[in-house]
Amino acid sequence: MLQEIIDVLEPYTDFPPEQINEDTSLIEDLELNSFDVLTIVSDVEDQYGVHIPDEQIMEFRTVGDIEEYLENNRE
Repeated sequence: MLQEIIDVLEPYTDFPPEQINEDTSLIEDLELNSFDVLTIVSDVEDQYGVHIPDEQIMEFRTVGDIEEYLENNRE
């Protein structure tokens, strides 16, 4: 699942995809802004057929946070 998330993130950042892991920070490492994060979450929702509540999105700090949420909430 991590690689699938990296594939979604890749168009939004210049950070080398081979260096992205669960501990990679969305803001500090990938230099994403809040709009980028919302767009990425929308892409993830479409890809996985899930709805991520706004309050949950605000808690995403790392790539691993997104991965953990999907693992716990996939149908």
